[in-house]
Amino acid sequence: MDYFYPRQIDFEAILNFRDLGGYKTRSGKMVAWRRLFRSAEMYHMTIKDMKFLEEEIGIHSIIDLRNYNLEFIGPINKIGVKYYSVPLFIFPVSQEVRPIKEIDLYKSFTNSGEIYLHRIRQKEYIQKIIEALEIIAEPKNYPLVFHCNAGKDRSGIIAAIVLSILGVEDDDIIKDYAMTEPIMEEFINRWNNDPKTADVHKNLPEYQLHAYPESMALFLTTLQREYGSIRGFIKENGAEKSLFSKLEKTLLI
Repeated sequence: MDYFYPRQIDFEAILNFRDLGGYKTRSGKMVAWRRLFRSAEMYHMTIKDMKFLEEEIGIHSIIDLRNYNLEFIGPINKIGVKYYSVPLFIFPVSQEVRPIKEIDLYKSFTNSGEIYLHRIRQKEYIQKIIEALEIIAEPKNYPLVFHCNAGKDRSGIIAAIVLSILGVEDDDIIKDYAMTEPIMEEFINRWNNDPKTADVHKNLPEYQLHAYPESMALFLTTLQREYGSIRGFIKENGAEKSLFSKLEKTLLI
């Protein structure tokens, strides 16, 4: 990949914010820099962070993949950023606590890839993914950032699907996913110190607190084996074929 820009972008209070540009595709093209970004939650952004997003990145749209909506605090509403809520969860959530049956299911798995596969096989979940892809495919929405809480699971799924559709090699997709691992300790400490989220990780299996490469490898290889490709999986679940060409036109150079 060509590093015309730093992939990881440091903020005062936004974690795991990085550029998805620079990855080469099998067709010989490259994902454009400074168009599409992934991130952890942006709830804690400072005025300085917002100023950087506005003036240096020129952010135009935000896709929030969380299952509950927290109001942005700070100057986010002052610059007219387009906000899309596309919650990626397959079960109702009350006060951010997962139902016991889901927690038990996660404990029966061995890595996060199994969770991702379980989720995307639910009709409501994959329809939300397609909704997010359609937003990402619109040129008028750029520059665009999508985020969840840690920027690991829901953001990791969206990033992997977009990069795979564009023709990025699996090794690069897996490496991109694993770039979240170094920030997980800081993120978990932040959540544990916030009364609203202090108990979120208490009942989760240890592997779910990490971004291990094997989790994304399992996700990709399983879908490719079952559907021939990530494109095949998305198309099988109702996406228009034109979605792929729109993503290519919007993001490849």
